[in-house]
Amino acid sequence: MKLAVLGPGIKSMGYSTKRLIEEARAAGLKTEHIPLVEVKLMVNKKSDALYRKKSLSRFDYILPRIDSKRARIGYPVMRFLDLLGVRKPYSAETVLMAHDKFITLERLAYAGINVPETYLTGSKTVAKDIVRKGRLPMMIKLLSGYGGQGVMVMESKEAAESTIETMQTLHQQILIEKFLKNPGEDIRGILAGDEIIASYKRIAATGEFRANIHAGGRGKPFKLTPEMEEAVFKSAKAIGARICAVDMLESKGRPSVLEININPGLQGIEKATGINVAKRMIEFVRSEVRS
Repeated sequence: MKLAVLGPGIKSMGYSTKRLIEEARAAGLKTEHIPLVEVKLMVNKKSDALYRKKSLSRFDYILPRIDSKRARIGYPVMRFLDLLGVRKPYSAETVLMAHDKFITLERLAYAGINVPETYLTGSKTVAKDIVRKGRLPMMIKLLSGYGGQGVMVMESKEAAESTIETMQTLHQQILIEKFLKNPGEDIRGILAGDEIIASYKRIAATGEFRANIHAGGRGKPFKLTPEMEEAVFKSAKAIGARICAVDMLESKGRPSVLEININPGLQGIEKATGINVAKRMIEFVRSEVRS
């Protein structure tokens, strides 16, 4: 079986991508790392996606590692892979959805999944009106933030209006989200195919509201409730992802899905749970090719 791991270049490759390549090779898969920026897309009588003069269609499966920084590069590459019929865990459309927080929430809400009350506008006047009528604290987020970056808690309406002014100056759309009360914790479930292969709780560092590991949070094993498991499966289906992480908050006795990560980090969850998540993902990839 020939597998390509498509993502950042060697110098930018993080723990998770390295682990996936390591486990794929340990499983005996002929595995090649392909930097997204080095893929050449050709439009002619026969369109193709090429790496070092060879078509990506030669691979049995392509495992993308496309974060929000590389979504603009990754989307057209994934479109070509869709056209070529290459097997992979999600389509180009999923890349667009997953890296836009509002589109993700819209799709989840349409699928009947509980999400926080959220507004999006490009008008600072409208945004300030939402703030004036809303309850504090409230969240203001960047649409394409990741790892907890671009997420701000507004404790006062003056701070919210100042942030809105800054975002307008930077030509950013303004996403305002209802603050869900929780003890600085969130819950993540990682799905591969029809199975939740690992789950854990992330707890924010002292004085920090973001539970993300990159923001100083710590993780501990956590067994999802049946309602949380259902939310993970329905969320993945809503955006068409066969491999992803679903992040939730438990508020007022029920889970609310905050976002879906199609490029989940593995270091925190592997350390917290002792589960070889990278190996489980590769096992899923092998089963997909065999089916």
